[in-house]
Amino acid sequence: MEPNLTPQELQKLRNNRTGLLIFQLSWILVFVCLIVVNLQVRGNFPSWPPPGVERVGILLPAAGTLALIVSSFFAHRGFAALKDGDTAAFMARWRVTLALGVLFVLAMAYEWLIVPASGQYSQLFRVMVAFHGVHAVVIGMFLWRTLRFAGAGIYNARNTWAVEAGVKLWDFVMVAWLLFFAVLYVI
Repeated sequence: MEPNLTPQELQKLRNNRTGLLIFQLSWILVFVCLIVVNLQVRGNFPSWPPPGVERVGILLPAAGTLALIVSSFFAHRGFAALKDGDTAAFMARWRVTLALGVLFVLAMAYEWLIVPASGQYSQLFRVMVAFHGVHAVVIGMFLWRTLRFAGAGIYNARNTWAVEAGVKLWDFVMVAWLLFFAVLYVI
């Protein structure tokens, strides 16, 4: 139960949460479809990557993935601080979230640029990384906007929906990437 909300405000919050859940479920299906396509294409080759194509290294993507996971932790801790009325702690943790998110995006952009042209392997790799990267950048911009607005006093212990949505969207980025990471680098 949300403290100090009128019945109308509580209903609006529930509607917002339901809408965001529907959005996330529909978009995760797109990510799953890209994974299915990747696995389907792999079935046409005796090995993956195809013979003569070198597999992309895992060290930098693993470090980027770790940065993304830690950034999600800081996003949750920042949201908890805002709900407790500690805007300064929220802003500090949100900045760490954004900094780690930038590191993740830079690592993936580098990976996208260095993958050698090799037909379907590089095309699938680039499509999946770019598709995820666009989501990470757009949601990161939303997180940056919430940071600016919190600094202006717009978000506080009573008005947290945009921050909560940001955390849930950032979790979406993390879960989607973990699925892609498994397919692109592990399997």
